[in-house]
Amino acid sequence: MKDQDEIRLLVKNAQKGDRESFGKIYDYLIDRIYRFMYFRTGNKEESEDLTESVFLKAYEKLSTYHDNGLPFEAWVFRIARNQLVDHYRTKKQSVQLDETSEIEDKKPNPEDIAEQNIQKQMILQGIRQLPSTYQEIIIFKFIEERENKEIGLILDKPVEQVRVLQSRALKALKKVLEWQKS
Repeated sequence: MKDQDEIRLLVKNAQKGDRESFGKIYDYLIDRIYRFMYFRTGNKEESEDLTESVFLKAYEKLSTYHDNGLPFEAWVFRIARNQLVDHYRTKKQSVQLDETSEIEDKKPNPEDIAEQNIQKQMILQGIRQLPSTYQEIIIFKFIEERENKEIGLILDKPVEQVRVLQSRALKALKKVLEWQKS
């Protein structure tokens, strides 16, 4: 993982026109942005297209980024969030769950793999039934493993509100999962 000073330097160099620096930023963030998109859309091709659009927009708007307490990663995730909102606004379609078999398990035991895939599918279905804000909180906190402070910066919400939303999201997910089991 790159530290914030290294990212700041890459951003400054990229803002001066150094494409290699932006390429390093891209390499560092691509998997995380794609994963965010995939967990929100459930569709590989859509996620790839949206991820590409996010980086194109980030590159085009790079000169407008200023490090005023908002880490560059959070700035890119805000672009990703906005891109997703625009995508669904134009598409006017609900998120559907595609195959979750692309999420790999490392355990060699076939029964364990089958059980884990069933659990993952149930959790993904549950997450996608939640309101958009709850989905984002769960993805950022538990899939992206981000701190509440950074989530607050991305969502433009105070840390206390992030904690409350996280608690509510988990309670809502628990209810959805209990309902799925019955």
